Amino acid sequence: MPVDPFAVLQALLRAEASRAQRPERRAPEPAAPAAEPATDPAPEPPAYRDERLR
Repeated sequence: MPVDPFAVLQALLRAEASRAQRPERRAPEPAAPAAEPATDPAPEPPAYRDERLR
């Protein structure tokens, strides 16, 4: 049985729009405790600038 891809896309878009309009029913998740910072973090690489874009 063939499936119309356009109809599937429309159904997904309708479902997403419907979900976006609903208020959240569950309480927000509690924040996770902060992790200990690393004692020796890796240095960040220097920022790269492409001089051709100037």
